[in-house]
Amino acid sequence: MINDKYMNLIKDAHKSSYMAYKKGKKLIPFSSHQPILIHTLNTIKTGKVLEYGMGWGSTPIIHTICGMQNRKALSVETNINWMNKFLNYQYENHELLHLANRDLCKWDHELFKDKYSIAFIDGHPEKVRNVFIEKVKNNVDYFVVHDTEEALHGKNPHPIFSYEWDFSGFKHQYHMENGGPASSLLSNLDVIDKNLLTIFE
Repeated sequence: MINDKYMNLIKDAHKSSYMAYKKGKKLIPFSSHQPILIHTLNTIKTGKVLEYGMGWGSTPIIHTICGMQNRKALSVETNINWMNKFLNYQYENHELLHLANRDLCKWDHELFKDKYSIAFIDGHPEKVRNVFIEKVKNNVDYFVVHDTEEALHGKNPHPIFSYEWDFSGFKHQYHMENGGPASSLLSNLDVIDKNLLTIFE
């Protein structure tokens, strides 16, 4: 069962996998993270949200739900031209940050010192995703991670990409495939909110 409050406020173009999920159909590859992300945002309703890798299947959802919940969000993107497509989503409680790959790999930005209740991971380059997670792991309660089938099956069905996932350090791991690229919920909290698990039932 999904906690999908506020989804009537999201344009259809930005919630394609959510709509497929609700109809029991195969999820759309680029947005197959949506059921877990939407459910997590609506279940864990306080605390700052971090997005690494902006996209039409995540940024409008994070923007709208966090706005309705009056919580802060930070969206980080390494491609300035791509980030510029989302400038309309920047407002007082939603910061957009361009961090070039060379600067990202210095790992000394203030964003790595903040505390987040939720982090959504879907950025490029793909090999940096796991490194990014490791860098913020101690400051994030829950991760929603996209494209994790390599971690589940030991091989990547899309050999053009290599994510080099290592989730072995997480106490809690839950995964969803539903025909599309897998997405995962990870946490190192001693006890996680049991309401989060209804999405995996």
